[in-house]
Amino acid sequence: MRVVQVGLGGFGRNWAREVVPRVPEVEVVATADVFEGSRAAALAEGLTTEDRCFATTEEALAATRPDAVLVTASLVGHVPAARAALEAGCHVLVEKPFAPSVAEAEGLVALAERQGRVLAVSQNYRFFPAPQTVREIVADGRYGPLHGIAIDFRQFSGADGVATPHHALDEPLLVDMSIHHLDLLRSVLGRDITAISCRTWDPGWSMFSGPSEGVALIESGDLVTSYRGSWVSSGERTTWAGEWRMDFAQAEVWWTSRGDGPEGWRSDEVRVRRLGEVETLTLPRVERTDRTGSLTEFATAIAEGRQPHISGRDNLGTLAATYAAVEAARTGETVRVAARS
Repeated sequence: MRVVQVGLGGFGRNWAREVVPRVPEVEVVATADVFEGSRAAALAEGLTTEDRCFATTEEALAATRPDAVLVTASLVGHVPAARAALEAGCHVLVEKPFAPSVAEAEGLVALAERQGRVLAVSQNYRFFPAPQTVREIVADGRYGPLHGIAIDFRQFSGADGVATPHHALDEPLLVDMSIHHLDLLRSVLGRDITAISCRTWDPGWSMFSGPSEGVALIESGDLVTSYRGSWVSSGERTTWAGEWRMDFAQAEVWWTSRGDGPEGWRSDEVRVRRLGEVETLTLPRVERTDRTGSLTEFATAIAEGRQPHISGRDNLGTLAATYAAVEAARTGETVRVAARS
């Protein structure tokens, strides 16, 4: 599948260097970025060439007529690049969050459906063995009804005293990080989030300009999840997916996922506690994890003529829940999340 990659900033270059080469089903035929510095950096790293590096999405599309576009630009560039690609008849895989608002996201989903093209969102935390195993546990009901969930996320960003663009985000916890946990919650439960109450804050000594810590109560119908997240915790750090405790009628399932580095799947673990005894489950091997899993699912779905399970339409539920959390933290009120699918 011939692909144009739009977005050559630090994260986009990481995609080009670490992710795309591991997915032989795709071939990047051109790149684009509106910032000359990002283009220059990509050229210096040997990630693109002068003849296939363009200033705009439209130029790259006109020159190469690709099958698909991979959008790894910053959030402000997601909607314009995706819209241009869809209008040109291309499939699109876009980084999360895939739009600055639910309304804009719905517009892209509608456009993709009118064009008969796949629009997918790289919710890469789904592509690990632990959440896939827990999804099966929930679905088959082997431990009886699920009645409570607790999620903890702890990292310390800036512990080295070095500020990055990440520290200047308006919503570094909810929109940059918790969106992954909310998407995992929807994925493992197989149901949407229906309401959220949330409080966020930032310690005066942190390097963040937006709220870096928060707590939330998340409703998924009659099931309630308690959530705690922190970018500035001095406690024992969790994996990126956090630590989950899920209480079933007959067992507690504890799990964690997505450690550091390219072999982050090695940190995946699922433990089942029943009658005081703990069993560590043997997890399946997931051949392509993380973002390579997202890109593979995107390419495979197109080849098979189906919608990927990370489709834009499915992701509306994650995006709506994320922005509902932001609103709940701002207003102090419980925010209902309207059904989107």
